[in-house]
Amino acid sequence: MAYRHLLLDIDRDRHVATVTLNKPERLNAIDQDDKFDILDVIDKLNADDDVWVIIWTGAGRGFCSGADLQGPRPSEREQPLNGLLDEETWISRQGRALYEVDKPMIAAVNGVAAGAGFSLALCCDLRVGTPHSRFVSVFQERSLPPEGGMSFLLSRVVGLSRAMDICLTSRRVEAEEAFRIGLLDRLEPVEELMTAANALADRMCHLPPAAVRVSKRAIRAGLEASFAAATANETKYGGIARRAKHDAEESVKSFVERRTPRYTGR
Repeated sequence: MAYRHLLLDIDRDRHVATVTLNKPERLNAIDQDDKFDILDVIDKLNADDDVWVIIWTGAGRGFCSGADLQGPRPSEREQPLNGLLDEETWISRQGRALYEVDKPMIAAVNGVAAGAGFSLALCCDLRVGTPHSRFVSVFQERSLPPEGGMSFLLSRVVGLSRAMDICLTSRRVEAEEAFRIGLLDRLEPVEELMTAANALADRMCHLPPAAVRVSKRAIRAGLEASFAAATANETKYGGIARRAKHDAEESVKSFVERRTPRYTGR
């Protein structure tokens, strides 16, 4: 399927998919039509067993500047009845769909991440940036609360008071500060951004994919769990990971034989 403003590249040998928001003239702002394509990509990659890690990035100077206020309005595209009756905003639906992906996701933040773009980056598990990266909530400037999962995730990433500061003032967080407070996990030279993001993806793909995915499930579940519930989840997800019998056996066999493991996701 061809997308209007998305580029999808799947490297099946490496098991890595790269999604590029591709509207550089608008700093990759998301309009009312783009939202359908993003949800379609999420569904497609979530269901593809050959994809073990997903990288999100933007074309040109921006990662994603949020909602495209100059793009098509909802009335310009016929929507199914389910869409018309949906109580969620498209930004909230996008955030929930991203958060529910249990494959590791990396945001390669090449420029501004604002509004829905900031939320998209937060929904990823790791964020790699450059000196050009910057974050701004924007929602308050549109007379809105944080959406797309930002109200849940931002305080868990940077702490409560910093999240309040970033949202209630709607100020820009530049790259150095973002790295210092944990919004960025890696800060790289501009020319090395995608190399660094792909190196992280490759490192994850050298581990048993079932174990990586259930680890993400366990850590995410732990955000809302008591200690007892978290340890119970660890036991549950450990059993699920061992269902990938080949990889479970290979993890032990390769260690004993002192060789590089060959995982298949089976």
